[in-house]
Amino acid sequence: MRRSIRRHGLIAAAGLAALTLLAGCAATDGGTAEAEPVTLGDGEPGPAEDTEITVAIPFPDITMYSMYVLATDLGYYDEEGLTVEVITADNVTAAVASGSADIGVESTGTVIEAIRGGVEVDLVGGHYCRQNFDFAAQQGITKVEDLEGTSIVLAGTPGDPAEFQRKLVLKEEGWDLDTVQTEVVYPGPGSESWTEFFVNDRISMQPFYADDLPALEEHGANVIVESLRNWANDVQVAGSGWVAENPNTLVRFLRATLKATDYMTAPAPGEFPENVDSVLDIYEANDFDVSALRDSESPWVLDGHLACSNLYFDADAWDTTIETQSLEPIEFDASQLVYLEKAQELLGIDNAGPETLPYP
Repeated sequence: MRRSIRRHGLIAAAGLAALTLLAGCAATDGGTAEAEPVTLGDGEPGPAEDTEITVAIPFPDITMYSMYVLATDLGYYDEEGLTVEVITADNVTAAVASGSADIGVESTGTVIEAIRGGVEVDLVGGHYCRQNFDFAAQQGITKVEDLEGTSIVLAGTPGDPAEFQRKLVLKEEGWDLDTVQTEVVYPGPGSESWTEFFVNDRISMQPFYADDLPALEEHGANVIVESLRNWANDVQVAGSGWVAENPNTLVRFLRATLKATDYMTAPAPGEFPENVDSVLDIYEANDFDVSALRDSESPWVLDGHLACSNLYFDADAWDTTIETQSLEPIEFDASQLVYLEKAQELLGIDNAGPETLPYP
């Protein structure tokens, strides 16, 4: 997980919606999701069935989950007749499956394993379609052999599928950890705890995010790998029962969120965001500390390099996650995406995958 920029609560407002749809998606143990045919009406959706939506996120981070704040403040949810409240949850998938939240953002690998295990959630859209993989090593460590006999961090907690992806990227970048003996340690889910271990010389290498870099640089860290991959990082999920009962709400919610994501990434990922001042003003008005972002000249100041404005996800993204995270294969149920595809259609966009971008 990346480190968060704290805020004392996240609440948003939104507007009226609708669409006709027959569906139900339920996973079975170790199998694929079984779904009834879904019928979507032409044109505008009908009124929203549920007008008050709770969205669960794993931790408060203004750039990573900004589309929900933006969609509220820009009035996109209000236009759809929705009121949206954003909460944090230790286990987003469990919160959604239990009904504590209607929609959640969770890591792609975690969602795949939840569906495999029979948790009744549907993958209803992408969130971030790319991942950055950055690694820092202690001063003087310049090759993989220098890690011999040391402790390293690849993930915050045991069993995190991201550990496999990070190990794969390191190998592809010339740092094959299978050629050395190291101890993998797990300091905790937030990258701030990894950095704390690093600056106290308790580990020799760690993944890092942009907000960890100042402390690492002050410590004299050596940035050994910087890489960007077109791999889905997170996805949006909803409870299967809630989806079946609220198809119009879901399409309207996704349409508003698509608008907000497009606003954040305009004119296009890889270019300096044209709405940066407006976006940062909205963040600040919602009690987020944006002082470190105000003077940034980076085109990635809003994390736009990680987002696809069409909230892309498809079977290819599913299969890539399984391959790169060394998961057991499970077939993707494409019927879950009919709500996203309808919202995209209403906005005149498609579900094209991410373009390859140079690393920031």
